[in-house]
Amino acid sequence: MSSDVPDTPTQRTDVQTEPDPSVAELTVVASGPATFTRQVSADEPASILAEHDGVSLHIEREIRSADAFETVIDPTFRGGGPTVCKSILVDDLLADHAMDGYQRDGAIDDWSLELTGTATDWKQLALELVPDLHRCATDEAAAVTRLRKLTADGITNDGAVLAALDIVDQHGIDTNRDRLTELLTDSEDENESVS
Repeated sequence: MSSDVPDTPTQRTDVQTEPDPSVAELTVVASGPATFTRQVSADEPASILAEHDGVSLHIEREIRSADAFETVIDPTFRGGGPTVCKSILVDDLLADHAMDGYQRDGAIDDWSLELTGTATDWKQLALELVPDLHRCATDEAAAVTRLRKLTADGITNDGAVLAALDIVDQHGIDTNRDRLTELLTDSEDENESVS
């Protein structure tokens, strides 16, 4: 009797139901002041509101696809300013992920916003985005440009820069590597000065 047993259909199903490691995952984190107002009673003679000022909110949202990322950033952005409109993104996060009744309080500069992920996740997601070829010869060069712009805007972690450098090396893209490495160095210097 042979000890080799062929795969059964059950074993094959188990393999197929495992999580797909090829799915990129980034996290959007927004923190800042908000006010909370909720109508407690809708009686016509009197209306009672619950109101709390000076609430500090911390919202996290997972991004697991290029489509979801495109709700955060326009991949075909061509302007001269930031690639992400911070106020719109924070307000959207409040509307979509906070309980009814919360509104952003104070100036948008009072809010912090960061997109975090590993270099592998940044690389995969950047390459999956719709190409922006008006300035770049290839999808890979467009991905590097997007990652550089996001990092220059100060809303990403070092994973985005490392992903861009990896794409440059892997695809032999002719670009000024110093522009990328300076962004990496700047973020390390900022972390050291905070400590």
